[in-house]
Amino acid sequence: MSQRSLLPSLLLVVFLGPASHAQPPSWPFEQPFMPHRGRLGVQIQPMTAELREYFKAPSDRGLLVTRVDPDGPAARAGLHVGDVILTAGGAPLERPFDLVKAVGRVPAGQTLELRVIREGHERTFNVEPQGAATPWVDPDYWGEWMEKGLQQGTESLRRRLDDLQRRLEELERKLDPHPQPDEKQRT
Repeated sequence: MSQRSLLPSLLLVVFLGPASHAQPPSWPFEQPFMPHRGRLGVQIQPMTAELREYFKAPSDRGLLVTRVDPDGPAARAGLHVGDVILTAGGAPLERPFDLVKAVGRVPAGQTLELRVIREGHERTFNVEPQGAATPWVDPDYWGEWMEKGLQQGTESLRRRLDDLQRRLEELERKLDPHPQPDEKQRT
């Protein structure tokens, strides 16, 4: 399995798996990038053409529920293994990370509407994600912040490196009682 195909599975387990009660970061990097808490209590996988046909799901969207935590919000709302989640909050789900983003945007105490195919029939479930929202998992949320931070960080790093270079040169002059003449001075 390639690293590229492993990432969606990792994100699903981390973000949609069993929940803990950790507080959300106030900005993306106060905690590790992948906090170990979930919000729905489901595991999902992308659909193949064969799975879409078997579950009578549309050809352009849908994620298969492969596990439901019996004590999680999804189970309390009525989701089952074998359900195909088509939309979350009205947004179509094509890739697993689409669900991660949709769940991450829901504030604590609010519900998320999931449109699901079960046994060939479309149903709607309202799930209240457990724990606090994590909107920073959505690149739209933090992309601008990250770009500004990188620009400011680059300037700050350049100033710091210049300062360190200056201090290193001063230290070398203090430690060398007999400085060697510059090449310019030798000629």
